[in-house]
Amino acid sequence: MTHPTPTRASSGIFYGWWNVSASFIGLSLSYAMFTIFAFGVFLKPLAEEFGWRRDEMAFAYTVTNLTIVVASLLLGLLIDRYGVRRVLIPSVILMGLAVASMSLLTGNIYHFYAMYLLIPLLGIGTLPTSYSRTIIAWFFRRRGIALGVALAGFGVGAALVPSVGQMLISAYGWRTAYLVFAAIVFLVALPVSYFLIRETPEEMGLEIDGDKQAGKSDASTGLSVNEASKTINFWLILIAFLLVGVCIASVIAHLVPMLTDRGVSPQMAANCQMTLGLGLIFGRVISGYLMDHFFAPYVASAFTLMFVVGVSILASGVSNYLVFVAATCIGLSLGSEISETAYLVSRYFGPKAYGIIYGIMFAAFQLGASFGPPALGKYYVLNGNYISALWGLAVLAFIAAVLVAALGKYPDSKIKIADRRPDFPRRPS
Repeated sequence: MTHPTPTRASSGIFYGWWNVSASFIGLSLSYAMFTIFAFGVFLKPLAEEFGWRRDEMAFAYTVTNLTIVVASLLLGLLIDRYGVRRVLIPSVILMGLAVASMSLLTGNIYHFYAMYLLIPLLGIGTLPTSYSRTIIAWFFRRRGIALGVALAGFGVGAALVPSVGQMLISAYGWRTAYLVFAAIVFLVALPVSYFLIRETPEEMGLEIDGDKQAGKSDASTGLSVNEASKTINFWLILIAFLLVGVCIASVIAHLVPMLTDRGVSPQMAANCQMTLGLGLIFGRVISGYLMDHFFAPYVASAFTLMFVVGVSILASGVSNYLVFVAATCIGLSLGSEISETAYLVSRYFGPKAYGIIYGIMFAAFQLGASFGPPALGKYYVLNGNYISALWGLAVLAFIAAVLVAALGKYPDSKIKIADRRPDFPRRPS
């Protein structure tokens, strides 16, 4: 696919930050906004029109999550072979068409399931894997904060899309709401991705971090998937983020009913959920900044321990202001996990097979996220409360924190990354 011939930026702003801005916007309008995060606002209107039961509709949520497990692996292979733009641009177009076609939903529940499979599958290029791949090519010393800011777009979209969707549904109906969302994809996400996303600094005649002494990026350096899978670090990261996926998704899915069961008002419970969402946004940026200045596994471990604190507060059965403390801790932990995974994969395995390795890690996280919420729901049905299960989640998160903290020093001697810096923070010896 051809694209406009880039020129050297003349504004004095390093072009990598335009890549960050484009990634922020692209992720705020990714597949998850129109399936996972908009699911709740469309649930009742669709149930009322077609007579679907809510438990039937909830299966679509599972369909999307399981589709992402497979799609993230496929995306990794595609961007490693063809590059980000050749996958991203067609994917945005196809996803926009799929979202528009939601306005044509029929009363067949399997039509609904099929669309919740097609939107993430056709929108495969809008997964964080694509955008994070461009960020690691543009940044080294400021990679953490760049990833944090870019991936915060995911949280902003998660906060805004449901609210906008609800307003559109109330004013114009759910079919028009889907058409408006599709129009936003074509009018915002598509041109931003097409005109701003550049895969390497060399395309712009620039260097990594905008520093002439930094050298050029080399996508051929690093480990292959086979080589990476033979390292202990690969499995430590994979198992840790599988456990984190189970923990975080379980709490997010059940937080509001968990609180209202304790006598918390629906409005307070909703505000608590919003607090969690704000924590997600700040968690991305803060963890990204810290990873640029401290050993990243320790930062990731610390944010995972925040989840342990948050879920332990919930497990104690509180129903007062402490629920907001718990939501803040859990939100910060949730916000950090995608940027931490991207950062760790880039540092330990290099850019050579970044797409597929990150895809594997993201698939592991998503797999945990697919099975955690129904398992917690099953526990509630059998026991009538969440208490013991929440303590179990705290234990799983603690194990994940220990696994991440056990990661070894960055293998610079084994992965000769062209853009590595001598002054980059190392793990203490």
